[in-house]
Amino acid sequence: MSHKKSTLFAAALGAGALILALAAFPATTARATPSPTVIDLAIGNDGVTQTDVGAPGLSVGDEFVYADTLYRDGRRVGEDGSSCQVTRVDGERITTSCVLSVLLPEGQLTAQSLWTKGADTVRMAVTGGTGAYRGATGELTCNDIQTPRETYHIELDR
Repeated sequence: MSHKKSTLFAAALGAGALILALAAFPATTARATPSPTVIDLAIGNDGVTQTDVGAPGLSVGDEFVYADTLYRDGRRVGEDGSSCQVTRVDGERITTSCVLSVLLPEGQLTAQSLWTKGADTVRMAVTGGTGAYRGATGELTCNDIQTPRETYHIELDR
């Protein structure tokens, strides 16, 4: 074989190997993105207690403590507890920093966020869990807060 033909043959062979390697690359490195775990719960408001710790009346540092019964498909499945500390009072606008713990048969979830009191929806970062939820991350959305229609929609990334 002439030098020119062997060079062309080697180049074609190298290009073919490169094409095969590139074709296989996405198949070996692509990771299937798992669907998030979704938990939908109805909330039975059991009560709220307000603690006035600063100046008389609503002020920074005051705290609201909530307790709820949780339902899935009409059956009681757990309970939650949360506390929200007032971090800012700007006229009628009250901002709180909230921490929520959710107890379900499969384990517990924790979440936190800022919430403007009176807003009917808040998105909370899921910060962890126990049992089946160990290492959980995701988002917990509270809808229709402090009404008979209150719900949690939880999407867990892991």
